[in-house]
Amino acid sequence: MHPLTLPRMIPSECFKRPRFPQIAGQVGLLPLALLAMLPVWIWYIRRLNDGSDEPMGLVALAFAAAIGWRDRAMAKPGTLSLIAGASLVLVSVLGIGLWPPMIRAALAVCGAGALTGCFRRPGLLGLLLLSLPVVASLQFYAGWPMRIATAHGVVNILQFCGITAAVDGVRISIGGQFIGVDPACAGVRMMWNALAAAMLLGAYHRISWRGTLTAAALAFALVIPANIFRALWLVLEQSGRITPSGLSHGMIGLLAFLILLIPLAWFIPRQAGSVGSGEAAGDRSRIAAKALLVLACLMLPWQLTRETSPGGNVTLPPAAAGIFTFDGLSFPLEPVPPTDEENAFSRAFPGSIATFGWNDKQVILRRVSKATRKLHPSADCLRAAGYRTSEAETVELADGTSWSRFTASRDGMRLTVHERIVSETDGSTWTDVPAWFWSALDRPLNGPWRAETVISE
Repeated sequence: MHPLTLPRMIPSECFKRPRFPQIAGQVGLLPLALLAMLPVWIWYIRRLNDGSDEPMGLVALAFAAAIGWRDRAMAKPGTLSLIAGASLVLVSVLGIGLWPPMIRAALAVCGAGALTGCFRRPGLLGLLLLSLPVVASLQFYAGWPMRIATAHGVVNILQFCGITAAVDGVRISIGGQFIGVDPACAGVRMMWNALAAAMLLGAYHRISWRGTLTAAALAFALVIPANIFRALWLVLEQSGRITPSGLSHGMIGLLAFLILLIPLAWFIPRQAGSVGSGEAAGDRSRIAAKALLVLACLMLPWQLTRETSPGGNVTLPPAAAGIFTFDGLSFPLEPVPPTDEENAFSRAFPGSIATFGWNDKQVILRRVSKATRKLHPSADCLRAAGYRTSEAETVELADGTSWSRFTASRDGMRLTVHERIVSETDGSTWTDVPAWFWSALDRPLNGPWRAETVISE
């Protein structure tokens, strides 16, 4: 008699030990990290909505989510990745009140990326970092040097072609007229777009750390000549050297960016290759990472009190009311009580702020004693309040003083805003905040400085 053999309807793998503990360990770390990153999320949402940044970071975040889902099988963080990721999140929490929010956000994003295995996918990690609202900060820190480099590059090309031209700061002298390289022509947005394209292509083709860093360096190196090409085209058109093409500044910038993409699209796919998924971390490393994240969550409430409590940052007395001169006219300033929003901002401002009424205008005086990112252009505050602002231009008033001027409109109201920064030591003036910042870094004894903002309907 032959034994009865049943058909093998159920695979033997189903009787193996389930991997629920391992999966639960991996899933449990990310919610703890996201909880510890709560201040980063709040800052991120506020920063995207304050008008200072374009919401292009959301596009980078969407691409990162799509590629991360495609490569979810590679999300196997190793022991070092888990410990490093949890440590970075903890350091981000410990930095509340000590470091700028952007640095803490970058640390937290890198930490969360390490916890999900992004250290093996550098292009994806780069997209996550670029999803942070960095454009305004890049414009502040890098905008002025990039404008100077663009102006010198254009003049060098013009001189090589036998055209008489000279550089005056960020202005180009050609044919008896001055053409300025304004902040929109600095190339900061083009640089962000180029880096985002490099990270996207790198993540899509799964290139290594070496290939990703090389691609980022190539993107940055290509931005300078591409932006010089755009500025040169505009200078030649505005000076009458060539026939106007009819293209807008934005279209010329888009054409320069498309030319920039050609070498990136050729180079990055040739670095393609799987970066590997590596070995998953053991239970001990998960326990250690979870302990670090729990510590970060427990310390979060205490750290937040350090950030919200008055820190005594005001180092200068407020500007006193007196006679104010603008456009050849002089009137006494009348102090205006600050609003609750102004009081809240003043507590974190490294100087002093005073608001005055002047004739039919409003005058805001801000004083600082050192170079600081928080002395930002007034347009940022107005955009955060819901105003639509125009591009700033430098104008010379009847009294011979130079000011930056732009318009702001909301609900049928149209404001004209003039602003400049004045050294209270030697009277030097700046109409561009990044230009003042770099000068203040170079000459710290030239302060204190007073930012004058005049708002009129």
